[in-house]
Amino acid sequence: MTKIHQIKDGKLHIYVRTDKYKGKLKSDKFVGRTYIQSKQTIKSSGTNNLKQAKVILGKWYDDLQFRKTHNIQIHTNSVKDLYQRFLSETDKLTNIERRTKNWYKERWLVLVQCKDFMNLKVETMMADDIQRTFLMWRLAKAKSQSKKLRGATLKGDLMAISGFTSWCYRNKIRKDKLENIAKILSKKLRKQRTLRVGLNKEQYNKLLQVSRQRYKSGRTLRIRFERERLHQFIVFMVGTGLRVDECINLHFEDIQLVDRQKSKRIIESEIKLDDNSRYFCKIWVRQSKTSERECVSVSSAYFAITRLINLYKTTGLGQIKGRVWGVNSFREGLNTLLNEAGLKNIKRGDEELTVDSKSFRNTFIQFMLDKGLNSTAIAKNCGTSTTMIDKHYTANSALESILDSWLDTGRTKLKRVS
Repeated sequence: MTKIHQIKDGKLHIYVRTDKYKGKLKSDKFVGRTYIQSKQTIKSSGTNNLKQAKVILGKWYDDLQFRKTHNIQIHTNSVKDLYQRFLSETDKLTNIERRTKNWYKERWLVLVQCKDFMNLKVETMMADDIQRTFLMWRLAKAKSQSKKLRGATLKGDLMAISGFTSWCYRNKIRKDKLENIAKILSKKLRKQRTLRVGLNKEQYNKLLQVSRQRYKSGRTLRIRFERERLHQFIVFMVGTGLRVDECINLHFEDIQLVDRQKSKRIIESEIKLDDNSRYFCKIWVRQSKTSERECVSVSSAYFAITRLINLYKTTGLGQIKGRVWGVNSFREGLNTLLNEAGLKNIKRGDEELTVDSKSFRNTFIQFMLDKGLNSTAIAKNCGTSTTMIDKHYTANSALESILDSWLDTGRTKLKRVS
């Protein structure tokens, strides 16, 4: 049994630690234990001599009491101790859009993987510490996986850390916000942008073809279900032009399926994308708890949703209530699909452009421009400005028009789902 020596009126316990279950010494060095500000604090004396240990730990105890008397910080917090509280409190804020909250959550899924960063003391960590721990780990991990990290990705990670340190400052955990963390990146990396590209008609059709083959050939029902759900997500995205987070957070109640011939009350909209189509979706995009944006789709999105509903009913693996897609991200499955289709990276001239879920919004906008729609209608439907449309898309508009059949892919095989 461990013998405990008490000094400082019994408030400081000195002993040698043993393994609780095996009864063996963890170390022959004496440690001190005391309670201060309702929290247990332990320190090693660094010696196995009891007399010396009492002197060393006595001074340590006196220093703690001095700090307490003069309101000097005693306890510190690691990033690991506080990040979940930060995410929880951020999620409850009403002045931050849902996609910003989801962005923080996605970034922290990466940040928590770096143990050295998570163990940093929040009160004292500096930009150099973040560079030494997280940034070096991030670059080393990418190199080991033969991946190329873009400046925009690294900058996003550092912005997530900056948001955390600002929260710590507001909660009086830090004395400063630790601003301009992104400056630890080189100027070249800070200005580097991810060159994301939309798909042309040929590439899009190839992606759908490979996707169909994948979900039909899945080994199990669960695999076939997940792959077909991803397929319908892609079709819906390219048929609506929604942002990824807007699409992921859609609820079934946010979507109205419209059949112009069967609807007793024709739902008209100020936005016209496909006047000749019998089918379309009217969508209410949740932008915050108090505001929403109305948009419409082309007919392919209508059939994506009806097929999805049919998939949920026939497999029993999805629910036709609440969130439409039932997942927070399609990243892993989509990257696998894009790689199989040979479309993850597309070369145009000397540039290598990336394709990901954000590319489907680009694809929609480009398809609508190629179809002859004006940028004002497209911008209103996509919740952006005509300036953005004209700056990033109009100049690159393809010369060929999109065939009408693109809008009606697979129409003949699907029955209307009420």
